[in-house]
Amino acid sequence: MTTTTWGTSALPLADRADALRQTVRERLVPVELVLPRRADDVFADVAITNLGSMQVSSVKANPARVHRTPRLADADDWEEVLFVSLQVSGESSVIQDGRHAVLRPGEIAVYDTRRPYTLLFDRGVDMHFFRIPLSDLALPDAAVGEVTARTLGAEGTVSGLTAGYLAQLAAHPHLRTGPASEFLASPSTELVRAAIAAEADRPTLGAGPLHETLGVRILAYMRTHLADPGLSPASVARANHISVRYLYAILARGGVGFGEWVRTHRLEACRRELSRRPPSTDTISAIARRWGFKSTSHFSRAFKNAFGVSPQAWRDAHVLAVPPSSEADGCAVRAHVMPSTAQL
Repeated sequence: MTTTTWGTSALPLADRADALRQTVRERLVPVELVLPRRADDVFADVAITNLGSMQVSSVKANPARVHRTPRLADADDWEEVLFVSLQVSGESSVIQDGRHAVLRPGEIAVYDTRRPYTLLFDRGVDMHFFRIPLSDLALPDAAVGEVTARTLGAEGTVSGLTAGYLAQLAAHPHLRTGPASEFLASPSTELVRAAIAAEADRPTLGAGPLHETLGVRILAYMRTHLADPGLSPASVARANHISVRYLYAILARGGVGFGEWVRTHRLEACRRELSRRPPSTDTISAIARRWGFKSTSHFSRAFKNAFGVSPQAWRDAHVLAVPPSSEADGCAVRAHVMPSTAQL
């Protein structure tokens, strides 16, 4: 999958507001977008990835207000979708169905495009948005209506697990653009379905999705805690309320070995840090420890086995060879779109 990036920085000031409105209307959902009056206060950086039928959008922008009016909600020329908004930093609000949810970092809320809603970003936008066709969720309208514009994501709940997983999916470009990205739409949608069912107090609707997404949630937890030196089968099983034996069984279904997966991803994280330009001032030993390697000599051997050269040789080669404008992390494939009022 390819991530398309769009921004206002290359546009004339006078064109930015119209271009931003057009981008939101045509690529996300038709809405009325209230922007700052001063042209030089309008700015936005948007990254959009289509993962099968699910769309993931990351947005940083100026303060704004978004209105999905009754007229727009009643129009029949747009796909009926549910949005899940995830707060990255700052604060925002979602208003729908007589409820007002205030979101803080790590929290999520859902809203339904079939009915009017308002989004308030009075301090600016720093959000991830997940756009899911309602037909894919296959939930009763009443269940969806019970959870719109409610603050979700409390730790220890199904919605909390969902928020953590979605944050990982949005934050790591290689998850959105890697070779397996096309397979993420279905389990991601099922996890959102389970969260809505649980919050609507309809556990029978969420039992199947929770079971089917257990493997996805386990890997999300492992990725989140990758740098924790205490990461172990026992800690992962405990966090997911299963036995170690069942953990191994779930991972085996996906062809995943616990130790190999952790080692591979820790080595990849170290490789990215050693590829940075300008280089990190941290020593190789410090980088290895930060990513859970207790022995520097063991790390060096594992790195050379994986990448064919020592960590020091890798760092030296990339510091000398990589142009300042290019970051050699090898993770994301992006299509950079020159912004204009005629595009998107």
